[in-house]
Amino acid sequence: MTNERSGDRPWWEDSFIEGLKQFGKVTAAARAAGITTAGPYARKKVCSSFSRAWDEALEIFALSGRKANTHSAARRKADRWKTVFLEELAATSNVSASATVAGVKPGEVYRTRRADSGFAAAWREALFEGYANLEMEVLGYLRNPSPDRKMDVAVALRLLAAHKETIAKERAQRANVSAAQIRETIDRKVEELRRKVAGRDIAPA
Repeated sequence: MTNERSGDRPWWEDSFIEGLKQFGKVTAAARAAGITTAGPYARKKVCSSFSRAWDEALEIFALSGRKANTHSAARRKADRWKTVFLEELAATSNVSASATVAGVKPGEVYRTRRADSGFAAAWREALFEGYANLEMEVLGYLRNPSPDRKMDVAVALRLLAAHKETIAKERAQRANVSAAQIRETIDRKVEELRRKVAGRDIAPA
């Protein structure tokens, strides 16, 4: 293998090397340079400086790939709490408790909701699902004279009332009716549940 004078360098060499750095493949780099792969392979055999540049370009590509993977993994890890939070919110309708399970502070989840429209939409979906689950859970608890487990009905009723506005807007949008109508319906349901609680003499927590 020999070193050639700078004047002997082919016109495509720089473009080809840059293509290797970007794509990491000889075929793609040659295509980007507007040549076939025959020229680069032939030159690699006879020019040591070109061979070194080739190897260095592939190393640069490999390093950039590892950095991208590292950043991606870090991003997935950072976003893990969102999945946990949303799953817990769908199960409990309790923002503070869901944040605790996810290992973040409530302030952080609220800030994320303001900044991330996708997370805000997923939040509404989870809250909508959790609200419906909580309604059914309270009804089931009240209808069972000997429930298998204790339930803090007072807290459940407070959660249903606290999320009334959000659920009203979501249900109104889905049913194409006014939010005021939905709010009235929710108020009636919560009041009915309160009466049933009082009828069973369940002391509030």
